[in-house]
Amino acid sequence: MKFIPSFTFFSTFLCLICHTQGQNLRIESSFQPPSITISNNSVYKIVIFGSQENPKGTLPQVDALIISNSPQTFRSASFINGVPSVRLEMSFQVKPKKMGKHTIPSWPLKIGAQTLQVPPCTLDVLAPNQQDKIRQNAEEKQKADLKQACFIEFTKPRSFLFEGETVSGLINLYIWDRLPVSRIERAPQKDGDAFSLTELGQPQEKRNQTKYNKLYTVFSWPIGLTAAIAGTHKIVFNTAVSVRVKSRGNSPFGSPFFNDPFFGFGREESLKVTSEPQSIVVKSLPTSDRPDSFQGAIGSFSTLSIVDSDRVSLGDPVRLFFDIEGQGNFAAMPAPNFESNSDFKIGPPAFSFEGNELTKHQGKQRFEYILTPLAPGLLKIPAVSFSYFDPVKEKYFISNSLEHPLRVDPGETWIDTSPEDNPINEQTKSISTADLFQTENEPGEWVKKIQIKTLLDSPVFWTTQSIPLLCVCGLIFYGRKRKQTGRDIFRQKQAGLKKQMKEAIKYKDSTLFYRATRERLRLEIGTFYKHPNPSSLSSNELTTLLTKGSNEDSLISQIQDILHISDSHEFAEAEKDSQSLDDLLKKINTLLKRIR
Repeated sequence: MKFIPSFTFFSTFLCLICHTQGQNLRIESSFQPPSITISNNSVYKIVIFGSQENPKGTLPQVDALIISNSPQTFRSASFINGVPSVRLEMSFQVKPKKMGKHTIPSWPLKIGAQTLQVPPCTLDVLAPNQQDKIRQNAEEKQKADLKQACFIEFTKPRSFLFEGETVSGLINLYIWDRLPVSRIERAPQKDGDAFSLTELGQPQEKRNQTKYNKLYTVFSWPIGLTAAIAGTHKIVFNTAVSVRVKSRGNSPFGSPFFNDPFFGFGREESLKVTSEPQSIVVKSLPTSDRPDSFQGAIGSFSTLSIVDSDRVSLGDPVRLFFDIEGQGNFAAMPAPNFESNSDFKIGPPAFSFEGNELTKHQGKQRFEYILTPLAPGLLKIPAVSFSYFDPVKEKYFISNSLEHPLRVDPGETWIDTSPEDNPINEQTKSISTADLFQTENEPGEWVKKIQIKTLLDSPVFWTTQSIPLLCVCGLIFYGRKRKQTGRDIFRQKQAGLKKQMKEAIKYKDSTLFYRATRERLRLEIGTFYKHPNPSSLSSNELTTLLTKGSNEDSLISQIQDILHISDSHEFAEAEKDSQSLDDLLKKINTLLKRIR
């Protein structure tokens, strides 16, 4: 008997839902409250009578209002005067930007198979009163105090760079001594793709540093910053620190981050720290007076060439060391072009770097060439030509090494000392048996035939042969496993980017769509051409890879247009979408299948 009330209620609720399916749908909209001051928020509420199905539609945007994209929903079913009623409420948070009367116009909302119009609704935004001004001043003071408690400063060398130029910089994270920070969650990260950074290592820590009349602990990361895209770009760094908090009511600044808990107990909250955006102008390299031997070296350099020997025999190699010392983009510096000729065979160079391994901006790069003389005599090792662009003087320079004399001796001649006449069928002389005599000896064991054991019958031989065989099989298995692991990582990244693009289309987020598009083009094109680090490729480098392959000009042009649109959405906020994101996704999938 105890199950009867629950069953009765459930049956009544089902009957109520089924009965209300035939009700006429009706929509109401309102602001709660309908009149606010500019420093307060309101709620845009939509009530749907007669259905609890999830509606579909696009909320219109009003320039003077900031409307959230994540509404709170509430469903209810009840009897009013014996009449069943079903309703669905959706509440959107609204923040005004300016004073006046602002109206959200009527817009369509699809519920099941029906499409209804949401009535227009007006919000009256009034001037702030005295209480609002006091609260606003307190919030601004709280933000300023919190901003001075933990912040990032980026030191840049100058206000402009050249495309492809590498400069050294410094990222400083200031943490106020009174801020109860438990740990730094991650090293500072860069926003945007207009610049590339060297890997950040362990920071340098300095204590008791004074700034804003406060004592700070400063963590510094030296970096090498390389400009990737020409134009005016903003650079911003962000990180996160874990802060111990106790409650939100006892903080002297009204913030939990200034309340150090008793004896270190309490919970941790993540505090995001962002630097002030800085604008850097990136100039394109000048095309006038550019040498034909220029391969992208940018900086201020000096060169020196050394040979390890000035006299060798024919066939013996000689080493030529070509050193480049100074400041510049050592991480992206190619080897000078030094080709074989009629006197020397020259192999590809080995290289080594001495200097700051973190920034790779200042130091010495050494290229080691192996030269093999092809003829005896007094030869000259040709000069090595190195071209670079000086960003301070804004001019191209060519540095040529000296020619090195080399004496190549003909070497010794090998003489064959074997006799000319060597009889092939020489019969051995028979041995006389006249002086042999029989000796008495114990006979051994008689056998039917003499058994000759070969090497293949030895178990030791097969044991020694099986060990390297097993090693080879293990290496083959490890190589295939590692290759398969690399393919799995590529597929995971590819699937993640495709999912981001589809979610961006679903929520009509063009910025997220084009950011995922650029990363996907880098991943698939760089992996297709076996680039060691596809995520570091710029738009120009992607175009170069496509040009080197046997791709059609129309394919390269279309991918360049997509990369240009992606860069524009990242760095030019005023640009609007010119085509459907869904159609663009299909076009990108087709283009990537045509890459060769």
